[in-house]
Amino acid sequence: MAISAGAQGYASAVVQLGATPARVYLRHILPNVASTLIVSMTLTFPEIILMESGLSFLGLGVQPPESSLGNMVGFGREYLTRAPWIMLGPAFVIMMTTLSISLVGDWLRDKLDPTIR
Repeated sequence: MAISAGAQGYASAVVQLGATPARVYLRHILPNVASTLIVSMTLTFPEIILMESGLSFLGLGVQPPESSLGNMVGFGREYLTRAPWIMLGPAFVIMMTTLSISLVGDWLRDKLDPTIR
């Protein structure tokens, strides 16, 4: 991303005006690439959380001495008919965490996108 943004005309024009490479990257390239990076991170981070929770639910992720929301959902599965909150609590936390990260990322993308200004 940064290489293709650096190949644009505005980056070479700033270099010809005498700007240092740090200034070119921090003031011109990074603001144009930031929204793409944020979208990529906010799509990947909830995916990683769901993947870890799913693997822990199946018993392939974090092992029982350590705590994991996927382990909690897996252990609460046998109490589903008698005490559903044991399973639904961690599942709700997983859902709200992934949703909030996605919403914060969307808000940040809207705030940092130079084409919207």
